[in-house]
Amino acid sequence: MVFLCMLTQAIPYGIAQNIQPLFIHPLVNTFHFTLASYTLIFTFGAVAASITSPFIGKGLQKFNFRLMYIIGIALSALAYVIFGFSTKLSGFYTAAIVCMIGSTFFSGQGVPWVINHWFPLKGRGAALGIAFCGGSIGNIFLQPVTQGILKHYMTGNTKTGHLLSMAPFFYFAIALLITGVIIACFIRTPKKDEEVVSEAEIKAGKAAAAEKKAKEFQGWTGKEVLKMKEFWVFSLGFLIIGLGLASLNEDYAAFLDTKLSLTEVGLIGCLIGNVSGGILFDKLGTAKSMAYAGCMYVLSIAMMIFVSHQPFGAHISKVAGIAYAIFCGLAVFSYMSGPAFMAKDLFGSREQGVMLGYIGLAYAIGYAIGAPLFGIIKGKANFTVAWYFMMAFVIIGFILLVFAVVRIKRYQKQYIASHKETN
Repeated sequence: MVFLCMLTQAIPYGIAQNIQPLFIHPLVNTFHFTLASYTLIFTFGAVAASITSPFIGKGLQKFNFRLMYIIGIALSALAYVIFGFSTKLSGFYTAAIVCMIGSTFFSGQGVPWVINHWFPLKGRGAALGIAFCGGSIGNIFLQPVTQGILKHYMTGNTKTGHLLSMAPFFYFAIALLITGVIIACFIRTPKKDEEVVSEAEIKAGKAAAAEKKAKEFQGWTGKEVLKMKEFWVFSLGFLIIGLGLASLNEDYAAFLDTKLSLTEVGLIGCLIGNVSGGILFDKLGTAKSMAYAGCMYVLSIAMMIFVSHQPFGAHISKVAGIAYAIFCGLAVFSYMSGPAFMAKDLFGSREQGVMLGYIGLAYAIGYAIGAPLFGIIKGKANFTVAWYFMMAFVIIGFILLVFAVVRIKRYQKQYIASHKETN
């Protein structure tokens, strides 16, 4: 089941989400959109997914998982068909919304749902990590394949060329549907009479959980946290970080297309993935880990600024582009596993789910605004100026966040000490 989840991330999810940035430049040139107006697809998609995700989660509890999985696959495949027939922004926005909602069925909610059922106690974290690394594995072949197909259906160079046909969207719709249906034939949750965990493991797990809960910081309630100034500084910092990181995930291909060949951009795209994972949180703690992530993102944007000053096709641009992808990969844990870890580490386990929602919302708002904002700045000035703005957002955001983390941890120690004296 872990392999099937990893395959889900590698192909259906990879097609639905990871390759979309590679279409930005060809579509902007073909239909004469502005970069800012087209990249709103990521904003609308993110908002739609965040709204529908809770309802999809409830649906998984009521309906057959395989049915929900196939619905998601069908929606994402349909989205690519809509992409293929679209000529106006409204059509592309609609396709992006449908695609993002569809991927929530089989990836955002679906993959954790399967893993949580097969690993109710031990191994859940490792299984989730392996499953979600499928997206990075999929990039290794999906990115070059996508660029190869685009090159075949384009005329002109990557900077000024446009699509001769929308056929690539239909090819990917078919590929997504076929692979998704094949996976759906085998992926499932445990049957009622299927023993996933022995009685001994259940008892041992409950005992370990009770012992851990007795020792860990219980934390504040959601209402108490909302009254903390440091929480709002933390949230503002994470929101500003989202502004800067959106461009690194959604606009990198549109920019690199103006400096490198399609094949080289595809190579760089396949390198972007979670290289370091969330191990750093356990080793260094929240403040140091996030400071490290901030440094990696500053270096990655510096690579983009460096490339922006190079002529088209320069070999040094390819080297800098690969360095950019590596730096990004070393820091993506900050927004992938980061929110879940920070929610508990900073605010305690009392209302961990509520705090995760607050933290995730702050980042999501920034991310949703960031992609079109990058396009607006690029339209008013150029790519170089836009990258400088993104670097400023990342620096300011991480400074605010790390400052807030240090203050919150200080309050946490005082809180624990005062409660020990009381007891």
